[in-house]
Amino acid sequence: MSTFWLKIAALVIIIIIGVVLLANFLSSGINEATDFERVEKLVEAQEAKFQAELAEAELKAKQAKAKRADKPPQPQLDEMEQLKQNIEASRLYQWAETEFRIARKPLMSYKRCVDFCRQIIQRWPDSAEAAKARVLLRRIPERYRKQYNITDEEMGISS
Repeated sequence: MSTFWLKIAALVIIIIIGVVLLANFLSSGINEATDFERVEKLVEAQEAKFQAELAEAELKAKQAKAKRADKPPQPQLDEMEQLKQNIEASRLYQWAETEFRIARKPLMSYKRCVDFCRQIIQRWPDSAEAAKARVLLRRIPERYRKQYNITDEEMGISS
């Protein structure tokens, strides 16, 4: 008979443990639901804040665009002069490159190519076109370099 009461006590303990576990599981589910709702509210608040900042940025951009439309920006004289020089240097380099291609044909001369390159190097020694002109001078065959007295300094070759 004593084993009968032990079986019933074990069954009661198992039932109590089951009830406690079920209660914990259900309460954690409720907590998770409330956590999810809190996270959802935070996301909605951040989204609303983002939308407000976006609208404000768009408004500022429209205001700035309207200001610019009223009064076009006037470039500084230095910027204009620099732009003109860049264009002039680029134009001269294109001519030099064209003359180089022409000079490779029979009975043609590298003289104009060398002249354009020298003009670029003298007027704009630190420009990108001057660097290109130096490379173009290096591409001229050796016998013509001697004929036109092209120096290593003009070609950008340091001795």
